[in-house]
Amino acid sequence: MNDQLTWIDQIINVTGWHRQPEDGTGWEQIEAEIDAALPSDFKELCRRFVPGSFYAYLHLLRSTGEHESRDLLQMWAYCRSESFARVYAPYGIYGPDKGSGLIQWGDDQVEGRYYWLGDRSVEPERWPVVAQKGGGDPWHRFDMSTTEFIYRIIADPEFEPFTVADRSRRAFYLPYGQTISSGEEWDALTNPNRGSRTP
Repeated sequence: MNDQLTWIDQIINVTGWHRQPEDGTGWEQIEAEIDAALPSDFKELCRRFVPGSFYAYLHLLRSTGEHESRDLLQMWAYCRSESFARVYAPYGIYGPDKGSGLIQWGDDQVEGRYYWLGDRSVEPERWPVVAQKGGGDPWHRFDMSTTEFIYRIIADPEFEPFTVADRSRRAFYLPYGQTISSGEEWDALTNPNRGSRTP
């Protein structure tokens, strides 16, 4: 088993998520438009988890905008607008004719944004993650897979400044359409003694 699948298994284990995988279609169109393959661990994670959010916090961009999720290709096209160029300095947004650049793959509830530093001359599995806590905040580069980065956000309390992990709480995954409407529901979802049942 390769490292990426191991991280996916760890994400499944820490969240207690056990549902049938999605069909995983739609990435071919995005990769054709971007003119680059995307990291396979990210695509597999999207296939294994229906649209939703980790810890009701971290959202992944998807191959389609169905089920309230946001479309990765639309976000990439939006970010490429020249009026936003300075926002992405010093990296810039990825373009097939530009060498390396950022491709956004996720965001969070407090304006954090998560990207790959895409480069067609580098295998997608080796693309680093570049992240920013909020607009204007410093950039952070992580030479790790996307799934390791996600695991560390939700399960590693020392993964500063991006962690939401709490040693006394269990991570969970919340599908779109489901809500947390009370402190009791939050406590039940994050209960470290919660079984493997999904929310």
